[in-house]
Parts: sequence; structure tokens; C-alpha cells
Amino acid sequence: MIKSNMLDGKVVIVTGASSGIGRAIAIRAAEHGAKAVIVSDVVETPREGGEPTASEIRKLGAQSVFVKADVSRKADNDELVATAEQFGGVDVMFANAGITLKTDGPEVPEEDYRRLMSVNLDGPLFGAQAAARQMKALGKQGSIVLMASMGGISGAGITVAYSTSKGGVVVMAKSLADALGPAGIRVNAVAPGTIDTELLRTSPGIAQASEGFRQRTPLLRLGKPSEVGDAVAFLGSDLSSYVSGTALLVDGGLLSVI
Repeated sequence: MIKSNMLDGKVVIVTGASSGIGRAIAIRAAEHGAKAVIVSDVVETPREGGEPTASEIRKLGAQSVFVKADVSRKADNDELVATAEQFGGVDVMFANAGITLKTDGPEVPEEDYRRLMSVNLDGPLFGAQAAARQMKALGKQGSIVLMASMGGISGAGITVAYSTSKGGVVVMAKSLADALGPAGIRVNAVAPGTIDTELLRTSPGIAQASEGFRQRTPLLRLGKPSEVGDAVAFLGSDLSSYVSGTALLVDGGLLSVI
């Protein structure tokens, strides 16, 4: 796997990083040279786990700690970002944490809808607010990356709430890019397509749907979590110094032909 110095010396925070795509993003940040990676999740042990992820990052030569945080709570985001001060302050904030619903669609239950929006929309906003305040206070021209989805660019009837939340993230990135740009802070979103994760492999319904997506994808394969990590590393690095307010699709070309 290709490694680089794209994030050399940078302090990175990744929410929802105990498993899945978030874990891969946190590990790839270290492999791309990050000085420190703060691993955060609402609980310590979903699947691989927060502390094991931090330990894996330390083996790669970067500093790392696990911080428990509920991103739907503003205070938790503030406390999470404050932990970056011990490493010199956050340079790259990746608001990755998000949830899906077992029951979505046009009749999505109100309670489920509210819960999803609190994580998928409130979380990125509160995380971006906290990161931007610290960056401004320290005079850092940092990068904030929000987790969107191809479902936030092209909706689907079976994911009404999820797609709405991710569409909001795309517009949030554009709006924050305008608001924070004068301070030298860039804000972008990354929008993955069908990524080969443990959830996909162990969920028969999702696996069946993903096979159809795979067949229609120009690259004729599913994406790897590490490839999302590479996209985030690029958006967090100085190589993307004039990129702000965009939603970078990481979908193998699927939405270009669907």
C-alpha cells in the first residue's frame, strides 16, 4: 500500500473511528505521515475498537489516543477538539461519524429520523465549529472534511432520511467553506460510493444491492476503505491548498453513468 508524507507533521481528528471506514481513515492518516491521530467514537468497542485502533496507529510511529465522544452533543465535540492541544492543536478535522437506519424511506419513524439527523447533521456542524475555533485561536490554516455520501448527491426512495442528511452535509461544506475561507480554513466533503466494509459483507440485503452497484460501476469493483482514507488525506493535505467547498466523489465513476 502506498504511503506518503502528505500529512507530515499534522494533527488529525477522526470521529467514528473505532471501526469501518473511519478506522481505515485514521490508520491511513498515520501512514501518510500525520504526527498525531486522535481516534474518537461514541463507544470504545464497536467491532475493532477505539483503543486497538489507536494502538495500531502508534505502531506506525504516530502519536494517538482514543477519546470517547457523542458527536450529537456540542459539549462532547468541544472536549474532543480540546484534546488536540496536547499535540499542538488540530490541523485536520474529519467529521466521519454517522449512522444509517434499518427502517428508512418515505415513512421513516419520527424518532429514528431525529436520531439520524442529530448524528449525521448536528455532528459535522458541531465538530466543524469546535475545530474552526481552535484553528483560529492558534492561527492555523487547517482543513475540515465532512463525511457525505453518493446518496447525498443522488437520492433513493429506500434512504430518504439518510440521503437527506448527507445532502445537507454537502451544502454544509459549501456554506462553511464560504464562512471560514477568510481565515484560511478549507472545508470540503468526501462522498464515498459502495465501499467494501464488514457491514456490507455481513448484511445480506446490503450485499445484494451492492452487487448491482458493482456491476454498474465503470471500474467494476467495490471501493476499499483505505481509498476513502487516501481521499481524505489529500483533502487534509497542502496538496489541496486551493480546494474548498467541494464534495469529492470516491465512487469508481458510478454516479457518472447511473
